[in-house]
Amino acid sequence: MRFYLSLLIFFFFSKTLSVAQEEKLIKKADDFFLNKNFHSALDLYHQAKDKNPKNPYVYLKIAQCHLLGKEKTKSLSFASLALRLNNKPSSEVLFTLAQAFHINHQMDSAKFYYIQSDLSNQNKKLIAKKINECEFGKKYLENPLEVKITNAGSQVNSEFQDYLPYITADFSKLYFTSRRIGSNGGKIDTDGKFFEDIYVSNNKGGAWDKAQNLGSPLNTPIHDACVGLSEDGQTMFIYKGTNGGDLYLSKLKGDKWSNPEALPINTEFFESTASLSPDERTLFFVRKIMNGSRDIYSCSKTLNGNWSKPKSLNINTEYDEDCPFIHPDGKTLYFCSKGHSSMGGYDVFKSTKTTSGNWSKPENIGYPINTAGDDVYFVLSANGQQALYSSDKEGGLGQQDIYSIRMPIKTDAPQLALLKGSVIDAETNSPILAEITITDNDTKEVVSKTQSNEQTGAYLIALPSGRNYGISIEKKDKVFFSENIYLTPQDGYKEITKEIQLSSAQVGKKVVLRNIFFDTG
Repeated sequence: MRFYLSLLIFFFFSKTLSVAQEEKLIKKADDFFLNKNFHSALDLYHQAKDKNPKNPYVYLKIAQCHLLGKEKTKSLSFASLALRLNNKPSSEVLFTLAQAFHINHQMDSAKFYYIQSDLSNQNKKLIAKKINECEFGKKYLENPLEVKITNAGSQVNSEFQDYLPYITADFSKLYFTSRRIGSNGGKIDTDGKFFEDIYVSNNKGGAWDKAQNLGSPLNTPIHDACVGLSEDGQTMFIYKGTNGGDLYLSKLKGDKWSNPEALPINTEFFESTASLSPDERTLFFVRKIMNGSRDIYSCSKTLNGNWSKPKSLNINTEYDEDCPFIHPDGKTLYFCSKGHSSMGGYDVFKSTKTTSGNWSKPENIGYPINTAGDDVYFVLSANGQQALYSSDKEGGLGQQDIYSIRMPIKTDAPQLALLKGSVIDAETNSPILAEITITDNDTKEVVSKTQSNEQTGAYLIALPSGRNYGISIEKKDKVFFSENIYLTPQDGYKEITKEIQLSSAQVGKKVVLRNIFFDTG
């Protein structure tokens, strides 16, 4: 009898100890979850599950960690177990199961459990939106695009988070943001990840070479993210977490980036992700005011070189809009939205500028580019054939990867010309920093001004079709170069490569003026 009593006491204390250990693990996991460190939380929830395989709360949290992490499709099995182990499942359990079906593209089952999660109609608006997403998703899944989506590879991606891809218009350079080992500060944030740094990769024969950390002054010990790039790669927009979140600008001088300077459009609110129009006179960016949603704004450069008061675009919804990207054609805007006809999370949409100056009704660019998860940071090459975006697809190399997209073959190619080349000294054959001015020959309006790179002499200019352009290239003490280019909408897409040689201005030198026009008489 004494033996059985001792055994009973042993099992009692063992059970008590096991329960205490389980509760300690869950509490610690909950703390990680609240700090958005889902990877660490998931590990501890699994340990708690091993202590007690019949705790429905643990299965629920494991499912939620998967939904908020990388292996999203695994959420379904754990959410199903959470339901099975609950005699009276809560709305949270049913909603999580609906999300798990949704992310697995089982739209009808997702709809059923969304409805079951809110029989009292307390979240009527949210559930209606989720059901609409499922309906849109069914339509897109039935009509998939003929695209090829591939991981950008280990030269670009790491086992960590890689995202925010930005490209030059000719697809020769890729700038992106990463939270990998080797960051400038080497520090880890509260979410268990390294601080953000900016990296660059070059296109060598159609493949990206090994990404390099850009170092200072762009990268600092805190978060530094590339959130926008001009078409020629000479201007970069950077996000820093100062003053609620601000945009900074840096210029490429030769092979060195200038110290980032805060943009005057910044406010006490959150500003991020920017895109500059081909003529560099319109800036699109994202702003979030107080507890509102993220919206896309635009502002124009005034005659004195300042930015006008930002205006909210007519494509904004009550939900989040983000990641604006104005294509080099100057009239097609790509962006991400949780509203409109999203099939779940952020989807990529496109809109074209109308004759009234507004933007057309956004069009979902379709599955499989868009999924029920977040599909963000979409950018497209000038020729419309290659795109990049960020995704946390399963089977990737890290927590979030950059993917390449071979776009569908279209008969309606982008209507623009990509003028590129280099400016060199005719006598020394060395690169020249020269002023490049683009003028509309019909209106006599200066469309844009830019410079060639002082170290390489390289220049790259996108010229939307339907205009007659005058191009002049000038350098002090050099005979200037002029050219006339007329682009009709029927020309489609073309690339024009020109090496410009500037000679010294000397008596007796001759120059052909190709775009100088005189009034009659």
